[in-house]
Amino acid sequence: MASRESIRWAGLAGALALLAALVAAVVLIEVLVAPSLRQPATRVVGAVVLLLAVFRIRAVVRASIERPTAWGVDDAGHPRAPDPRLSRFHDEITFSTRSHSYFEHMLWPRLVALARGGTGPSGGLEKPPGRRLGRGPSLEALARLVASLERHQ
Repeated sequence: MASRESIRWAGLAGALALLAALVAAVVLIEVLVAPSLRQPATRVVGAVVLLLAVFRIRAVVRASIERPTAWGVDDAGHPRAPDPRLSRFHDEITFSTRSHSYFEHMLWPRLVALARGGTGPSGGLEKPPGRRLGRGPSLEALARLVASLERHQ
């Protein structure tokens, strides 16, 4: 991994190279381009420089967004392993919203068993309707169903 100092020097060298290229382009425009076309040629060079700068800024922003955040790291600085139960439930909910059959045969029986195992009655548990094209219930419907389970527990 490169040190911050070498990254700064590389950034400075890149900025100086860009400035030198811009000065060279302006000098070449003044020497080689006819006076009536100098203004449009200068605008084209300016647009190219602006485009290069936007691409660089976009790359820097993308890299900073993809960097792991502080809350995904434990005290020693190592990434925490995700809880396997969380990923399993996340997958079940995702599959249930995509496939009504998966919701009908996998998630719904588990939710009914959970409701029966609680202290409250399971009679108030209503199956949310599926959506068009064989998709399962929406996330909002599943959230309401889980909230009703939590109220009965």
